[in-house]
Amino acid sequence: MICAQHRNPARVCYLFCGRLTSANFIAKPAAKRQTGAAQMKTTIRRCAAVAAGLTVLVAAGPAEQPAKLPSVDVILERNIEALGGEKAMRKLKNRETRGKIELTAFGAEFPVIMRQAAPNKEMMELTIEGLGTIRDVFTGRKGWTETPDGEVTEKKEREVANKIIDADFYAYLNFKKNYPEIAFQGVEQVAGKKVYAVKMTPKKGDADTFYFDAATGLVAGVASTAEMQGQEVKTKVLFRDYKKVDGVQIPHTLELEEPAFASFTIRLGSVKHNVKADAKWFKKTK
Repeated sequence: MICAQHRNPARVCYLFCGRLTSANFIAKPAAKRQTGAAQMKTTIRRCAAVAAGLTVLVAAGPAEQPAKLPSVDVILERNIEALGGEKAMRKLKNRETRGKIELTAFGAEFPVIMRQAAPNKEMMELTIEGLGTIRDVFTGRKGWTETPDGEVTEKKEREVANKIIDADFYAYLNFKKNYPEIAFQGVEQVAGKKVYAVKMTPKKGDADTFYFDAATGLVAGVASTAEMQGQEVKTKVLFRDYKKVDGVQIPHTLELEEPAFASFTIRLGSVKHNVKADAKWFKKTK
């Protein structure tokens, strides 16, 4: 869920952004293309390499140790206030967001749709011209990824554990519920901003470090861990361009970077709440 109340959109981007390298595949002569199934598998393997680049998105400077630091409770309470307050957040029951993912190195962009519903359902749909549509879905209990060649990959236990928290529609109101261990890490510099680093560890799943903007109280970024083909991959996402939508602050730009291959920018255009839900949102297409 790519919004102000999502624990970590980086893990979703981890699955999707690598597939954008298929734009290079689309541009090649037909004679040099791989067959559909083989190409998709190649694209999926690229996902791991591209996702690894997310680790350099936010360069956190050395922590400073001021004399007085806010408590974790104060940081979390201030974040809720900055977002618009609990009352405004609770009024929202679902969200539909449309935007685009820009693949800078290839000069290409692709439309993306994200839909979320309380308590913890979400889906992300990416359409690549000439290749088809990729869907990532979580129903609250199980999830899967669908690719244009008809392949469906079910989420494993670790992914499900992460998704249960990732997809929490009221994630920022449920920090203490979702994370039994919350520890203040210090004051750092992230993308030129002074932030409070707070590490949160769930009972099941991977720990996340949230960077709360010291000036605004909003989340400036999130550092997490993802798994691909048995390997640990560190991910980071940077939130920018917060705008108020239906009384709640939503970041409309997410910046991702992979130096070896390409850089990515996700820009949100339309953000709507409490829309008429479709039962097909969270079901398999085939």
